[in-house]
Amino acid sequence: MNVLGVVGAVLIGLGLFFSFAMTVGMLRFPDAYTRLHAGTKGLTVGVGLVLAGIAFRSPSAVYAIRIAFIAVFLFVTNPIAIHAAARANYRAEHARRRLIVDEYAEYLEEKEDV
Repeated sequence: MNVLGVVGAVLIGLGLFFSFAMTVGMLRFPDAYTRLHAGTKGLTVGVGLVLAGIAFRSPSAVYAIRIAFIAVFLFVTNPIAIHAAARANYRAEHARRRLIVDEYAEYLEEKEDV
């Protein structure tokens, strides 16, 4: 096994660790927002590292470039999708009742007063 294969295996292992940590965070965190945070970071970093490991282990540069495009697409779209999910969760009444500090509601009240 060459150096690129070892680097790829290490990156894939780290990506699996982050994905496992994301799963534990999704199960253990108390509210939807911390679960969304764990899901966003775990998915972006975990899958990003797995894709980087696969790119290092790929047989040609063409495959590595394709994998890089997939990673860039993931890094761009994942935070946007999770932001939309968090906003939809905030608009649901049951989600707001469990918040301890709600700075966004204060911002919205100030915005309506103007």
